[in-house]
Amino acid sequence: MFEDGYFSNENYTGDHLHINNWTDDLTPYLEAVAWERQDRSMDIFFDDLEDHEEFIALFGAKEHYYDEFKGVFLGNAKTDDDAYEVFRKWVANVLYPYRDRKDNR
Repeated sequence: MFEDGYFSNENYTGDHLHINNWTDDLTPYLEAVAWERQDRSMDIFFDDLEDHEEFIALFGAKEHYYDEFKGVFLGNAKTDDDAYEVFRKWVANVLYPYRDRKDNR
């Protein structure tokens, strides 16, 4: 899936959707961007990792998951609702548990 050129700008329409994890005033607000591909699917990117250590802990040596402009690739979605679901699940199941463990060291 990530052969050379997958994240090339020519593969995207330029349209994008800002997605977030907001549920209530007590939830720390995070945002990602779903960039629309030429085939109308969306690639979801998050660009608010705390540091390189967090990237390595969450993605290991998968530097091909990172685009300098867009951020780290989280997945692909077919609809707006799917994009929200992918991002919110990733935040709840991956990012928050990692940050909670890190804060409790």
